[in-house]
Amino acid sequence: MSVSTTRPEAAPAGYDLNTSAETWRLFWHPVATLHELREAKPGGRGPLRTTLLGEHIGIAEIGGQVIAFEDRCPHRGVALTLGWAEDDGLRCRYHGWCFDAAGSCTEIPSMPADQTKPARAALTKYDCEVRYDLVWVRLDGSADTVLPEFEGWSDEAMHCIMGEPYTWPCSSGRRMENFMDVTHFPFTHQGTLGAPPNTVFPVFPMDQYDRRLRWKTETFLAHNPGTDTYGPPVDETSRMLPPAEYVIEMPFTITLKFDWSDTFSTQIFMHATPIDEVTSRSYWFTCHTVDGSADEVHLQLQDMVLGEDLPVVSSHQPPRIGDAAEELSIMPDKAMILWRRWIRELDAAAAKGADALWKVLEKVELESR
Repeated sequence: MSVSTTRPEAAPAGYDLNTSAETWRLFWHPVATLHELREAKPGGRGPLRTTLLGEHIGIAEIGGQVIAFEDRCPHRGVALTLGWAEDDGLRCRYHGWCFDAAGSCTEIPSMPADQTKPARAALTKYDCEVRYDLVWVRLDGSADTVLPEFEGWSDEAMHCIMGEPYTWPCSSGRRMENFMDVTHFPFTHQGTLGAPPNTVFPVFPMDQYDRRLRWKTETFLAHNPGTDTYGPPVDETSRMLPPAEYVIEMPFTITLKFDWSDTFSTQIFMHATPIDEVTSRSYWFTCHTVDGSADEVHLQLQDMVLGEDLPVVSSHQPPRIGDAAEELSIMPDKAMILWRRWIRELDAAAAKGADALWKVLEKVELESR
């Protein structure tokens, strides 16, 4: 990449693995569903307040464009999300200042029309895009990072169902590791996704390329005849699934893929947005080959799994991933070990600038070959 920037001053390390919030500002994160924006205020254009990396963000639709901005009026620092969206502007509730989609102040009601508006009368805007019916925000665009890809969304053979976003009292890293960890299935999800004595999972090769970690893993899941969902094999008629595939798009997007047969597949897509150091909000979809089944069947299964995970993940001490010496890792934790290594490398590279960050993002290591 030709873009180059250097972090002016290292921010206090407080996120997973003692990384800096400045690093994760360089990446795209969903901050709300499009439905949440539509429902926030009468008229369906917002504004809506949300939080990303400890900062209050406002989103609104102005002039047909969804924008993201610091939730602070430059006049007296009042939250702009207390105001309302008009056809071509965002109106502050306190003194009525109005801002257009570009962030420029178009009106100051208390000032005579023939006077020049102050040069600093403008919003602090952030990069914003709507994709997959989610509102994505990037606080720092200097590294020119790209939005994560969601394969199921663009596959006409797949039916994608958006689940209700959920906020958990744990870091994005803790949520990511819970998702990629299969060795907890026989215990946390006993009877749902696993059961003893199936507790040993083969360690498969992992490939690192194109900003992604990819690997396959056995899960001891089976298609049990007569049931609507999968689970541990119940008897000799149960048909075991082939290994599932995990794909992580760095840093906080993960997709899990199952091929049930030659004609039926499922995917779960999730992004763990860092609200702050110890809080994350997960945006997710469950997708399956179009078959006419009811959405509730697929959502209920995921709700059950999340309900089993929540008390465990919420009990992490500390709620974010700290120093390596605080925990003990073993070979079955390989996916987490490699993800943690890449996270630390990204943080170190981001402090040196965009070119260094992209060099680490495009790192290639192919174990499967």
